[in-house]
Amino acid sequence: MKMGTIFLFTLAYLMGSIPFGKLASNLYGIDIQQRGSGNIGFANVRRVVGWPAAILTLVGDILKGVIPTLIALMVGGPGLAMWTGLLAMLGHIFPVWLNFRGGKGVATGLGVVIVIQPIAALAGGAIYVIGGVLGFKSSHSSLVGTVVVLLLTISLSPALWWQFLLLAGLITWKLRHNMRGTVPNYG
Repeated sequence: MKMGTIFLFTLAYLMGSIPFGKLASNLYGIDIQQRGSGNIGFANVRRVVGWPAAILTLVGDILKGVIPTLIALMVGGPGLAMWTGLLAMLGHIFPVWLNFRGGKGVATGLGVVIVIQPIAALAGGAIYVIGGVLGFKSSHSSLVGTVVVLLLTISLSPALWWQFLLLAGLITWKLRHNMRGTVPNYG
């Protein structure tokens, strides 16, 4: 593996590890890991802190997927971009700064897909928003959106099917407690 690739992968992981949800919540004097579900992602921040902090979280988490993936796409093509994006997701899910207890990877994964397959990202984002408007749980909308993104990306970018399957698998694995109804609820 080339030094440039190692640097890019390391940068992607560290960028993915930036806990925007925790930082945005701290601006309001709230430790998001001790409130709601304890998750540092958009949905918990929105429920506990409110929309302004949630929007900061969402934008930051999406950009964690977009920026390293876009850099990798420009220097090495879609295969390198997908691996780089997956490392950004792993950084979000297992952030070094928070003892490896991070978010679900949904928004960061969306950022990766925005770069590689924007049509699929738009469809997945639309599913999430529609699910929210209809009153579905965030985790259910995320899971359905992830499946739609997976199916679209496989059909639109078949050469990357297994990397997209890995991306969807990570998100699904992180949502498993939400699906079982076993997510802890902190006051």
